[in-house]
Amino acid sequence: MSKKKNKAPKKKKTLLGGAMKSIKKLSTTQKVVGGSALVALGLGYVAQRRGLFSAAPGDTDANTGESLNSMEGASL
Repeated sequence: MSKKKNKAPKKKKTLLGGAMKSIKKLSTTQKVVGGSALVALGLGYVAQRRGLFSAAPGDTDANTGESLNSMEGASL
């Protein structure tokens, strides 16, 4: 008769567990810069959703009345 050894069950890796492991490897400066970038992206998203980035009334060509916000047809 062979004896079976009880192996400890493998832990399931979760997305958050892997992310936390990666974050622990970063320096404090890298964490601050990354957090600041996430905050800036979040604020930009919220402002865009609220319509705070709409075209200003002065952003039109005085001669044609076209919006200057569009880059269509622009060449460098």
